Amino acid sequence: MSPLQIYKQRLAQGIIKQDILQNEAILGFDDLYQNINIPKSHWLQRLLTPNRQKFHGLYIYGTVGRGKTFLMDLFVGTIDKKIIRRQHFHHFMLWFHQQLHHIKNQQNPIDIVIRKLSSKISILCLDEFLVLDITDAMLLSTILQSLAKHKISLVTTSNINPVDLYHGGLQRKKFLPAIDWIQQNMQVLQLDGDYDYRTKQQLTTKKWFYPISDNNQNHFEQLFSQLVAEKNLHIAPITINKRQLNIIKRSSQHIMFEFDTLCKQARNAHDYIKLSEQYQSIFMVINEPIEADDRNTARRFITLIDVLYDSKTPLYVLSTVDFKNIYSGDDLSFEMQRTVSRLTEMQSDLIPRL
Repeated sequence: MSPLQIYKQRLAQGIIKQDILQNEAILGFDDLYQNINIPKSHWLQRLLTPNRQKFHGLYIYGTVGRGKTFLMDLFVGTIDKKIIRRQHFHHFMLWFHQQLHHIKNQQNPIDIVIRKLSSKISILCLDEFLVLDITDAMLLSTILQSLAKHKISLVTTSNINPVDLYHGGLQRKKFLPAIDWIQQNMQVLQLDGDYDYRTKQQLTTKKWFYPISDNNQNHFEQLFSQLVAEKNLHIAPITINKRQLNIIKRSSQHIMFEFDTLCKQARNAHDYIKLSEQYQSIFMVINEPIEADDRNTARRFITLIDVLYDSKTPLYVLSTVDFKNIYSGDDLSFEMQRTVSRLTEMQSDLIPRL
């Protein structure tokens, strides 16, 4: 069944509700599906659909909780798993940097990585396309061009219009070719509206404790103690990606940090991914909100929540402020809206991802 057929089936079954904007987005996914599945022998059909030969993928953007990831997953489920890869954007970039690290003394290493990837897949799906790191920003234009060269269709979801990607970032002019490529080679669809499927769900489990009172601190500590079950505790620093991180305490599966360690010091998505791989849950103590002009700390916090959300790693926080008021600056206010929505969803173990 095609993405459109499955979507209509779920509408008829009452699993999802009628949504005009989602209807438009699913048509884009269905168009890509039909393009991928036109048999090579159907030369006449290909001649009658010339625009599809130039079609490299979809860029779906819109506000939080509108079902972008849900639609992407629906599309992924209709494609042969042997030809498609679905990853969170941060995880893909981590993988890409690792591949580059193994290539020595060769010209066009980016093209080499993408060429090897094209021998395995023909569709790449990247969820939560958000460029915050200057290193990633400098690579993306060449990555995108190489994807087109090696005929890998790209599907992305994002909360940001492509023209606003990496807004305010260092050396943004060098990133503009990537934006131009997206606009020229991808079908850009906006999925927006007032209905947030995440916040409409019933919340059942508290994970963010504020303010820092005796009662909240006791609950916070009790949660940690229950999870570690009095197993051996350690207070010595840990090493992540060859860098030392101070901790409050940890067991082999659960770890507690000060906010400053995770978000005020030099950290990146690769560090957070390693933490999510090594520990079943993260505990964090926040003694003050992020200052309005502290863009770097806000960016790291956004990235941390992205990684933990995508890996489904529980985050327990003892904070002086509610997560809705963690940051009051303007520079990353739009990105922080998504983070607040994700934190809302992460308070419950029962809410399905969209």
